[in-house]
Amino acid sequence: MKTYSLEAGDDHVQKLAHENDPVKAVIELVWNSLDADAHRVDVILHRSQTDVVVGVEVNDDGHGMAPEEISAAFRFVGNSWKRTALRSRDESRPLHGKFGQGRLRAFALGTKVTWDTVGDSTDGKRLRSVVTARSGDRNHVEVSDAVETDADTGTKFAAEGKEAIDPLDKDAAAERLGTTLAPYLIAHDSVEVVYDGQRILPAENIARDTELPLEWEHGGTVRHAKLRVIEWKKPAGREIHLCDASSVVVDTLDSAPGPDFSYSAYLLWDEMPEHQGQWPLAKMESTPTVLGTTLAELDQVLADYLDARRDERRRELVDEWKTAKVYPYKGEPVSTEEEVERAAFDVVATSINRYIPKEGKRKQRLTLGLLKDSLQQRPGDVTELLDQYVGLPAEEREHLDRLLNSTGLSRVIRASTDVTNRLEFLAALQLMVFDPEKHKLVGEREHLHKILERELWVFGEQYNFMVSERGLTAALDRHRELLGMDRSDRTPVKRLDGSVGRLDLLLSAVATEHDRNRHLVVELKAPRVRAGQTELNQIESYAMAVASDARFADATTEWDFWLVTSEVDSVVRQKSNQRGWERGLAFAPDDLPEAPGATVRVWVRTWGQIIDEAKHRLDYFQKSLQHDPSLDEAKEYLRRQHSDVIPEGLIEDIDAPA
Repeated sequence: MKTYSLEAGDDHVQKLAHENDPVKAVIELVWNSLDADAHRVDVILHRSQTDVVVGVEVNDDGHGMAPEEISAAFRFVGNSWKRTALRSRDESRPLHGKFGQGRLRAFALGTKVTWDTVGDSTDGKRLRSVVTARSGDRNHVEVSDAVETDADTGTKFAAEGKEAIDPLDKDAAAERLGTTLAPYLIAHDSVEVVYDGQRILPAENIARDTELPLEWEHGGTVRHAKLRVIEWKKPAGREIHLCDASSVVVDTLDSAPGPDFSYSAYLLWDEMPEHQGQWPLAKMESTPTVLGTTLAELDQVLADYLDARRDERRRELVDEWKTAKVYPYKGEPVSTEEEVERAAFDVVATSINRYIPKEGKRKQRLTLGLLKDSLQQRPGDVTELLDQYVGLPAEEREHLDRLLNSTGLSRVIRASTDVTNRLEFLAALQLMVFDPEKHKLVGEREHLHKILERELWVFGEQYNFMVSERGLTAALDRHRELLGMDRSDRTPVKRLDGSVGRLDLLLSAVATEHDRNRHLVVELKAPRVRAGQTELNQIESYAMAVASDARFADATTEWDFWLVTSEVDSVVRQKSNQRGWERGLAFAPDDLPEAPGATVRVWVRTWGQIIDEAKHRLDYFQKSLQHDPSLDEAKEYLRRQHSDVIPEGLIEDIDAPA
């Protein structure tokens, strides 16, 4: 009999044991069996007379442990031979237990744990040894004297002494074991893992198996990995496993997105074993580590996958409901509002699909009809009604609360309608400023200016309308009003040549995060005008008037002047693309003595840039609504919203409303 002292503190051993997670302990022990090239692993639950799980065995037919291997395995933490080995000893399988911690987690299963193991020693003898450890003295183990035997190799683990190990007696325990081992068991179909008398067969539970490429950059190096997402037929929760390139699990994250899915995601990366146990800190680091960057890429790829699957699943389910004639809407939508309402209905209905009756068209029709009525009349109460009807789990209830209560269907409809209108306006704006025939009809002040007064969001969501087509003196009044100052000095604001400048549009925003006041002055040019030095001089004169007037001086205020046009000549293009300056910046005078602290800049912006940026801001919503407005829809929007100011002939081919 020998006694080995584990070279780690008892508190460290207790921490590694994860005693509140017995399922994790069983998973680690099964991995140890697979690392020993086992072809069959049996997890046997021992129950009391009252049918409570009080003990567990994990038996395998692997190569077992010889006495010299026991010494190394039970004396050190983190010094496992597997850490330097890439493959298992006999069959060259991928290894999991590279840190020597699996055996410590056995204390989650019992106060007394034993390993009865048979292995072949280096001198050719087959020897049996029994290793015993107790929770009262975790860092000491007793090892029996080895005896020769003709028994088959393998290891029998047993744990006892717990009053109850309830988590092991639930279906979720077998499901968790199956999802964790799934890639390994699928790749090694000759290996059997049996849990409480039932073989784990993850391949039979796969609804969809998808592999996605990951590519990211860190420290100047581009890295590659794969994300394997397996969706399950039977509900099995959600998990994200961090694996090596052979699909062997290194870590499991504590949460996963998508409460409306049942899936396991496996990040396959050859460098993952080097980062074992680091993921909690990697997610919090202010300066991303290579693992932090990896996890960020994982989050994005998985989110994109789930969004795409939701769209696909939504279309499939809705088509099924329409074919079965249980879908509560008839025909095609007759308005934008109804189209958005249907989209919202589809999102909610498909999210709770598992609770909608699968048999009986009458029940399906009734359920979907009630959901439609609830969404129309009381969107804020839908979650509570569904909870009463189907008993939603807390996580799914929270998911629907965020969807409905935090946003509200009426807000969704209004916001989506706004997005649709904006997409149609951008198409109309392109028509006005780029069409070689139509843009000749569009004037600067009488058309474009008046239309844009009503569509100021094009320049940025942060601006509120302040002054339109007024002089610099009016701009000063509004500026000082914004700052809470009085306007006792009525001296007009003039440009350097003594003239009074007229501004096309003046917008303003207060950037509250730094108490900044930001003014945007937009100088519009008719679409047919090609801006040159004359137009640039004009807007620069406005900027200099502000910069040289002490009444505009304020350290918390920034003035940006935009020259907006369809096309610029080579001189303006060169001035707005100077080396070392941001693209589009054409003029940035230093602070003048008369106006210390004033920040003044002049930019050249084309309609192409402005429209592209506005489209980019709306891109997410456009994809969600799948709305790509046609030319006729763009013209119809102009007729509907700006019929009083559009030039004659611009939309002559649009029929008058019935």
